[in-house]
Order: sequence, then structure tokens, then C-alpha cells
Amino acid sequence: MGTALDELDELIAVYPGAQEMREAGVRYVFIPGLVLPSGQKVDALLRPDQVTSDGYITRLFLSQPVDGKGQNWQQFRILDRSWHTWSWNNVSPSGRLAQIIAGHLRALR
Repeated sequence: MGTALDELDELIAVYPGAQEMREAGVRYVFIPGLVLPSGQKVDALLRPDQVTSDGYITRLFLSQPVDGKGQNWQQFRILDRSWHTWSWNNVSPSGRLAQIIAGHLRALR
């Protein structure tokens, strides 16, 4: 799935600071102020494409872990910032960016 401008524009309409970024050839989408199912706001970093080195099809990283939700939280350093993610796999990269994010957020309900 390539990031079509209209997909990114959809995110920007809800999250005005959303932007695509790259590090070491990997594409990420930064989403400031993502609202979690709990109502908590965090910055998020979506990796909408599979990276063979970690086995996850897509991943959503958050600026902080969510207490009592998700399993096996790990911390990573991406784009010169600390990010947290949990063990949640098989969210398809074939959907639109907003659908991929929603797929990851299901685990945090």
C-alpha cells in the first residue's frame, strides 16, 4: 500500500500535524494527539508497511504505554524519540491509514 495523498489528507483533517517520515528506509506516519479508546491523548507513530526483521505486518507505536491494556510492551528508539508498542499483529497493510490505526486501537479497548 502506498501512502496516497488523500489518505494522508484524511488523517490531517483529524490530526492536523500528521506527517509521513522515514528512517533507515522505513516509512512511518506521525500522528500527534491520537485519541485512544480510553480518551487519553498520545502521540503515535504508525508503521503501515511490514518490516521483515520484526515479524509484524504493521505496527503502532505510542509516546507512552497504556496501563492495563495490551501485552508485552516494549520500548524502541525511532526518529530520535522513545516509542512504546505492544504485542499485536496481523493488522493488514491493505487498508487505508485510518483503518490500520483503528485495527491497532482495537487491542486497547
